[in-house]
Amino acid sequence: MDHEVSVVLKSGERFNFPIGADEMAAFDARAARHWIGEEFAKAGLENPNPMGKMLLVDQILLLTENFKPSDFHPATPELRRFLGAALNAMGRPTLTIDLQAYKL
Repeated sequence: MDHEVSVVLKSGERFNFPIGADEMAAFDARAARHWIGEEFAKAGLENPNPMGKMLLVDQILLLTENFKPSDFHPATPELRRFLGAALNAMGRPTLTIDLQAYKL
């Protein structure tokens, strides 16, 4: 099965990243969720939910926003690692991270 992540930046620019088997093998779903949580904390990002519940979707969106536009072309190793983790954490073969619409 092919794996791919598409990212739409706030500017509307779209990037499509095929994710290889080696990148997918770096994490299982549980480890990917844990790693994303750790990266979120390391980045010093804050929970946007006023009810205090941290959603994986919010972590993925905010971490994606935290990358610089130059990280997307060409994709940095850190970005590719994050995208593979996001796919595994969400349990999907494909994923669109749309920063314009703020949704997955």
